[in-house]
Amino acid sequence: MASKSRALVAPHPTTSSGLYWLVDVEESREPLHELRPIWVRHGTHQSGDPPPHPERHPYCEFGILLEGGALTFIEGQEAGRRPGDLLLAGPGVPHWAKITEHPVRFITVYFLPSVLVELGLESDGPKLLRRFTARQSPCEHIVRPDAKLREQLTRLFEKLVAEFEGRQFGREIKLRILLIEQLVEFLRWEQRKGQNPGGAELAVDWKVVGLTLEYLRNNYAEPVYAQNLARAVGVSQSRLKASFKNALGLPWCKYLQIYRVRRAVVLLSASHCTVSEAAYAVGFESLSHFNAVFRSLMGRPPSEYMHQLRLEKNHSD
Repeated sequence: MASKSRALVAPHPTTSSGLYWLVDVEESREPLHELRPIWVRHGTHQSGDPPPHPERHPYCEFGILLEGGALTFIEGQEAGRRPGDLLLAGPGVPHWAKITEHPVRFITVYFLPSVLVELGLESDGPKLLRRFTARQSPCEHIVRPDAKLREQLTRLFEKLVAEFEGRQFGREIKLRILLIEQLVEFLRWEQRKGQNPGGAELAVDWKVVGLTLEYLRNNYAEPVYAQNLARAVGVSQSRLKASFKNALGLPWCKYLQIYRVRRAVVLLSASHCTVSEAAYAVGFESLSHFNAVFRSLMGRPPSEYMHQLRLEKNHSD
């Protein structure tokens, strides 16, 4: 029989006076796009460094605390983290860490949901993704693995850092392989423990989701309306909205917006088109709207982002 020893870190509700951080939540802006759907952030916080900022983001996050201690806030609850603890966060989940013991050393991997969706809707990809996007209690976002898994995952996190920083041939393929290996080992471990966070949510209508994603990929450059999308998928607008939100953790219109911006990044980095040409090519109807959405997602104006991309490309050449 599988052991059911508790692996989740039990949080407790934050007092009303401790919820002040929620008003400071900002959209995190990692430079993810369709060509680079995985981003690795790592480092060490010393006692004199600026504290982490409350954030949420439209992608998935998988991180490990390697050294130090922190009080982690997720939505309306809080829990202490110690070395080896994992944090899982899906799109739109507000979270923050208050450092309690310096130095804090960490590795965090951000990835687009498409990394797992592209494995195929009939594969285990959706099950891996649901571990991040299913409705879960805050305690299911922080996990304390046993020593064996902690050692295994730490090694894989460190390989992800080395691959990400190395920028060798085949980097994006290798990053996908390492990330998927991590997630598979983690979910297998949870299943052996008799735990299945978000399991009740796995009965998502993935056929609807798959058809929606296919339609958006094929038509993102054209105006997309809920009525037409629902008709193409063959469901009601309400079912379309619910199925997509339950599967990926964000509305289909937000996904489309993000997808368009990331397709624009591909155009800007791989060709000599202008910002306005890229904006209209991916379906935006006004340059001002494109600039505003691009800046909100990527943290800088498209012209500045394009300039930096081309500097990096010239430097690598």
